[in-house]
Amino acid sequence: MLILSLNSRLRFVTGAGLYFAQGIPKGLLNIAMPAWLASQGLSAGEVASYLAIVALPWVFKLVTGPFMDRYQFPAMGLRRPWILSAQLGMAISFCALVSIEDPLQQIGLLTILAALIQAFAATQDVATDGMAIDLVPEEEHGRINASMSFGKALGWASSAAVSGVLLTQFGLGISALVAAGVSIIMFFCFLFVLEREGERRLPWSKGEHAEEIPKVPAISTLIRSLNEVLWTKISLVVFLILFFHGLVNGYGDALMPIAAINLFGFSTETWSNLVATMGLLGAVLALSIGPFIDRFGIKQMSLITTIVIFLHAILLAQTEHLWANEDYVIVMLALWVLLDPVAMVCVIAIGMSICTKRVSATQFAVYMSAANLGLSIGSKMFGVVSEHVDYSDSYFLLAVLILFMLGILLLFNKPAGEIDDDIAKIQSAE
Repeated sequence: MLILSLNSRLRFVTGAGLYFAQGIPKGLLNIAMPAWLASQGLSAGEVASYLAIVALPWVFKLVTGPFMDRYQFPAMGLRRPWILSAQLGMAISFCALVSIEDPLQQIGLLTILAALIQAFAATQDVATDGMAIDLVPEEEHGRINASMSFGKALGWASSAAVSGVLLTQFGLGISALVAAGVSIIMFFCFLFVLEREGERRLPWSKGEHAEEIPKVPAISTLIRSLNEVLWTKISLVVFLILFFHGLVNGYGDALMPIAAINLFGFSTETWSNLVATMGLLGAVLALSIGPFIDRFGIKQMSLITTIVIFLHAILLAQTEHLWANEDYVIVMLALWVLLDPVAMVCVIAIGMSICTKRVSATQFAVYMSAANLGLSIGSKMFGVVSEHVDYSDSYFLLAVLILFMLGILLLFNKPAGEIDDDIAKIQSAE
């Protein structure tokens, strides 16, 4: 029997597998699709608007958790029914993309279906995180986070590489069916896994939830507890750090593929393969940066990473005379993709560092929603900017956004190992 509560190796494999499944929509919809749409003649503003809307479902993750806590079917597991439903919904939604015959003329429908797929992916993400919190012992937290992070990177990297080829060679319909096929395989794989011994595999199977179901706090209690921590000075600084990180990512993630296709002459396949390769390398680099954060501190490593990204953007903006050099362009675009996971690890560590035990999951969800909101706004921002400035100025404005984030990082004055006074008072009352 494949029972998560009894098998640590199964927990690692399952966590990685479910995050791999979450990576498939990102690889197709967020990486390969924008480049392909640009190559088909869609304007920079329209591609940016598509990316902005597709990112929105991830903003609302914070409301999904309490909803899942309120509505459960414990006989099949506390989180498993939600994961299975979201995974199945993802697969079916991918199939709906087959109805798109002319993406340029049906960009509205394409955007809606892509956002629906991402909504199912975000739901699966929340349920998977909840299951990990429920079932994974504290001594396994580091390994399960590493497994899930690498699984997601492997998912979007492989999906981007495959989708880049399929979109150019066979079109959207075949690409969508392949993504749906992999998603349904992941659904059936998880169908054979149970959270705890004695639970049902299917709604009509025999079995029950054997453990006591944890009591869900009232929404009013949760909001009151959140208000105690969210409006402290350190919390507002962290909120802004995550928001500007998302803003930089959204702007850059819209700018880079459009510039690669329209300015530097990349094909969709070349861009997707570059992102896939460097994304995997970046994931490995991100995993290895943990000990450096522990040794030198969150703020120091975040500042170093952000300064490097700032210098990268400034260098791109000021070296227009080198844009004709293919090797230079490939290196610079590859560096952007490589640095993204490293920056993400740093800002996630900043968010986690001030979360209180009483409302840690919901508090962290608020910070991540700030990052996803920034991601959506940043993509739309590039769409607006692209209609008025050239690519050199677009890269310069990216550097300006990074500079703002750098300034906010300097306000984060919580050295490693110390607790901010406002947070300490709240935690001492718990």
